[in-house]
Amino acid sequence: MSFNPSIPLITDPILQSAAQIKANFQAVNSAFGDNHYGLTQDEDEFQGMHNLLTLRPTKSGDPATSATQTALYNKVVGSIPQLFYRPNSIQTPIQMTYPSIKSDLSNTQYSFVAGPFIIYGGFIAAVTNGQVITLSPGTMLLYVDMIVSSQPSLPLKVAQVVPTSISGTSFTATYQTTTGTYDVFYFAIGL
Repeated sequence: MSFNPSIPLITDPILQSAAQIKANFQAVNSAFGDNHYGLTQDEDEFQGMHNLLTLRPTKSGDPATSATQTALYNKVVGSIPQLFYRPNSIQTPIQMTYPSIKSDLSNTQYSFVAGPFIIYGGFIAAVTNGQVITLSPGTMLLYVDMIVSSQPSLPLKVAQVVPTSISGTSFTATYQTTTGTYDVFYFAIGL
């Protein structure tokens, strides 16, 4: 039986509606059991607590917040639902998730830091002087650093490579002290 808000009627004798009231309590307990620890489970410390939170995407954009409110909500970005946080007083929303995090063994790995920053890191073999490196997924690069993974064997030569011409999703590997090709590690932050 589903919950019936009109039970008991004020005119019902208690004996007549007792079974209906019990059925209502069972319906409430059953419905509450979705995404919650049960009200009657053995471990008192978890009774009634959420064990899953499902956020449906907003249909009207970012919610308004007052001076005493914040919002945690789901919004679709590029057909993918993403989690957002909106500070009080209708401040700028902060995206808390990113469509993907890549951590395989290919040259580029990236992750996400709320804000909405994306962190890149990786290894590129045989980089030449002046080589343009483009990172994916696309973002506006804010910071890039590079280091040669192993130094040349000739004495008194230090291979130094720096990122130059940082623009959009790309930067240029520029050698400062030597020529040739070197394996490099890089670290970048994008927005």
